[in-house]
Amino acid sequence: MSKQTKKGAKFSYTPTNDLPKLPKKIPTEWDMKGLYYKSINDPQIEKDVVATEKAYKAFVKKYKNADFTSNVQTLKKALDHLNKLNENSTTAKPGQYLGLLSTLDSSNDAVNKKLSLFNQRITKANNELLFFGLELAKTNKDNQKKFLSASELTKFKYYLQGVFDNAKYHLTEAEEKILRLLGDTSYGMWVGMTEKMIGQKSIKYKGREIPVNEALNMLSSIPFKQQPKFWGLIMEEMSALAEVAENELTAISSRMKINDELRGYKKPYSASVISKEDDEKSVEALIDAVSTKGFDLSKKFYSTKVKLHGVNKMHYAQRNAALGQAPVIDFTQGTEICRDVFYGVNQQYGELFDKILTNGQIDVYPKKGKRGGAFCSGETAQPTHVFLNQSDTIDSLETYAHEMGHAIHSERSKTQPTHYQEYSLTTAETASTLFEGLLFDAVMAQSSEAQKITLLHNKVARDISTIQRQIAFHNYELEMHTTVRAQGAVTKEELNSMMQKHVRSYCGPGVLVDELDGHSYIYVGHFRYNFYVYTYVFGTLMSTIMAENFTANPAYATQIDKFLTAGGSDTVANIFKSVGINTKKIETFEHGLTKMENEIKLLQKLTK
Repeated sequence: MSKQTKKGAKFSYTPTNDLPKLPKKIPTEWDMKGLYYKSINDPQIEKDVVATEKAYKAFVKKYKNADFTSNVQTLKKALDHLNKLNENSTTAKPGQYLGLLSTLDSSNDAVNKKLSLFNQRITKANNELLFFGLELAKTNKDNQKKFLSASELTKFKYYLQGVFDNAKYHLTEAEEKILRLLGDTSYGMWVGMTEKMIGQKSIKYKGREIPVNEALNMLSSIPFKQQPKFWGLIMEEMSALAEVAENELTAISSRMKINDELRGYKKPYSASVISKEDDEKSVEALIDAVSTKGFDLSKKFYSTKVKLHGVNKMHYAQRNAALGQAPVIDFTQGTEICRDVFYGVNQQYGELFDKILTNGQIDVYPKKGKRGGAFCSGETAQPTHVFLNQSDTIDSLETYAHEMGHAIHSERSKTQPTHYQEYSLTTAETASTLFEGLLFDAVMAQSSEAQKITLLHNKVARDISTIQRQIAFHNYELEMHTTVRAQGAVTKEELNSMMQKHVRSYCGPGVLVDELDGHSYIYVGHFRYNFYVYTYVFGTLMSTIMAENFTANPAYATQIDKFLTAGGSDTVANIFKSVGINTKKIETFEHGLTKMENEIKLLQKLTK
């Protein structure tokens, strides 16, 4: 299955569970023809789009001028009908197909044009359904109480409560349509442009031309002394896009400001927190805990790290440099380890893993034009897809487990009614980092003593990237938005300076940060998704607690499945409460950080 081999430490792993045999040949690319359409010119695409448009029009015709909130029975029929629209496999299929193709080759103009036209049509069709949620939100208080207490509407109770609670942020139907129709031109096309331009960039290193997105994944595996130069080549390519990013991020921030003012959101991150079914106090407690205790821990680690590497200071590019020789784990071996972990938690998770793996639902290797990073797509009534950029490192292995954690979460959430299958990003990042953490424990348990030191050091470095670095990014994003709101725009020089400041805030004096490093804001896609990054931190700290509970008592696996099957059926706080975790207390976040604190102490002890 592996396309490449690397020189490095061999790693031997023996599964702890009886794993079913896999076929000899495992697909490493998405089976787009088998799962979707023959090509972008397949006439079935147009038939499916037309069928969706007709189904939406039929719904509008039936309910647009009808009083569907007059009693329990009429409302139930309308909600059931709405669910059937989303359960139809043809509804999301064309968009899913074209969107996935675009991530595989961002320079494919034919795909991008077709996707743009599809998005325009489906947005227009979706806009015709806006009336339903807006009318439902206008339900009078007496009927709200009646609907929320009706046994016939039990499965819709949380959905209805959310509609009623968020009614104050709604605009008129005409205004909502305008914002949606202009959304792609004022946001999506900006983001797509930058991603496409980055996807076309490459660097020349040791006689090889390397796509920038692949180079970013390779950085930590480059020899320590060569990392600043390698990173410099990447940042030089990024700097060429600084003016583009300046205009893009100013446009995105301005659009968000307008949206917040129209809807009445008080803070730049209010809309994001509410949409993720979190509460601001919990998120702010998380930010404060990591920005204080968490940043102290990362500074302590980097001060230890420079000594272990035998230098007085290290460059920002070297912050994730491995200590010693990290194991080389190719996709074949990584698959075996991942399967062992997933089967070890729950037999059903292992079977779902194998199904996704063998059915052409994982795209593994980087290639020119392919988008960087990794993601999981789990649309309702569509196959779950995992997108990787495999590089045979421990980082890639953990990413593999991370994205497959998302995949299992998506599959288990599909046991919920349609309106609860989409879950909060906060619970999503908990599920993914849970399996990522369990995978690390499995690798650590079968490592030599020397490997354990290397793995522990590298894990803390990666955890800091997930926890402290992401909160620094949150703080950066907040300053970016407040700057645009205060002065109308933000320059590339200001964006660069902000990035340097917030990077230094968690790295401390042991790490050198300069202007070239400041260009890294250009490739960080999370800044385009409106205060998304805190969910990584929230999820990581929660999953740390869940992993501890499972390790202490394997019977906790039933609670894990309860969490994974909850989907979006309740608030984030209530879902965690149902499995014994209180997210309302700052002590909960501090407990997650204590694990890192203990790991740093252990590393210092082992390396003395």
